[in-house]
Amino acid sequence: MEEQMKATIDLMDSKKLYVVKDGRLIKHELPEYGETVVIITMGGQVDRIETTIKRKL
Repeated sequence: MEEQMKATIDLMDSKKLYVVKDGRLIKHELPEYGETVVIITMGGQVDRIETTIKRKL
């Protein structure tokens, strides 16, 4: 039987993106303006997230 781990996240906070990797919950802060559009995977797991940040003038 696999060990179960649990985490609690705030479902009302829509300014974060969460990734589960190797039993860890990784929080990614979303930019105020920009794009988080590329999720790079290797071996079926998330390797990295690419974010482009823009500033509104």
